Amino acid sequence: MLLFSTDIDGTVYDNTDSTARFAEYWSTLRNDHGYPKLAYNTGRSLDDTLALIARTALPTPDFIISGVGTSIVHGDGNRPLSDYSNSLRDEWDFDTVFEIINAIDGPRPQPRECQNPYKSSWFWENASPAQLDHLHHALTSRGISAQVIYSSNRDLDLLPIAANKANALLHLTYHLDLPRSKIVVAGDSGNDAAMLSLEGAKSIAVANAEPALIEALQGTAFFHATKPCADGVIEGLQHFANQHPSA
Repeated sequence: MLLFSTDIDGTVYDNTDSTARFAEYWSTLRNDHGYPKLAYNTGRSLDDTLALIARTALPTPDFIISGVGTSIVHGDGNRPLSDYSNSLRDEWDFDTVFEIINAIDGPRPQPRECQNPYKSSWFWENASPAQLDHLHHALTSRGISAQVIYSSNRDLDLLPIAANKANALLHLTYHLDLPRSKIVVAGDSGNDAAMLSLEGAKSIAVANAEPALIEALQGTAFFHATKPCADGVIEGLQHFANQHPSA
């Protein structure tokens, strides 16, 4: 493993001592050359992620992918990979996206800090597949090529078609010149599905993973941990570490 990309909430962080156990375990994996690299791949904003790292036992990462794959920066919160953000501009207009979804009965905008130029985030409790399909059609009819990502039966993220946790991770692997076979990923919710389905990477779904994520991963070779959150991440990392190198 040369790169570990993990969601934060419900994965390596859950307000318990397991986060500290993950930090201790992670410290044993790093070699003198700074590998494996650690990338947090989260729906949180960059500022929120940095604040969480500062007040918890979470290890300092090498990179932060925030806003559900709409931004990549180095772990200090500075030096963005701006070429990635620039690639998201095609067929995307935040104001038009806001106008379309704001006209629908039900969705409520998430706080301002949850938004960024390439991420429009809403609360929409118990949205049906038909309602989400209608939203997608409304966007397409206005020339917006957007991804409609729904998680936890409440959280709705609208992203440029080129943006998600997997695409951001792929960009990072190109930046670092790493093969997918040397990547391990972990997550627990629906917006992690693309990342955990990334062909060639090794995937960990923690025991508390949403049923929607497990359903989305059917037919893929993922490791389903028996333990929740950070303890499940450790379990998965140990599982892959014990595999034969050719596995």
